[in-house]
Amino acid sequence: MSQTFTDDDLLTWEAFATGGKYGLSVRPKVIFHCLSDRALRPRYVELPGDEADAEEVVHEHHVDRLLELLRESKELE
Repeated sequence: MSQTFTDDDLLTWEAFATGGKYGLSVRPKVIFHCLSDRALRPRYVELPGDEADAEEVVHEHHVDRLLELLRESKELE
């Protein structure tokens, strides 16, 4: 499942959690995909814990937390 939110520049982002390397639950990532500007590359941030923790961040925390993570994110290669 994903969460959609708007940043300070009025861009609409979709955030979703994914497992770590090789699909393992450890070292999960939150992926950010810009829905309103397809030219922007997807971004990610790696979180401590497991994939369930990342899912909780995406679905149960306030949008301010997602904005904070988006600012810390790196371009997906």
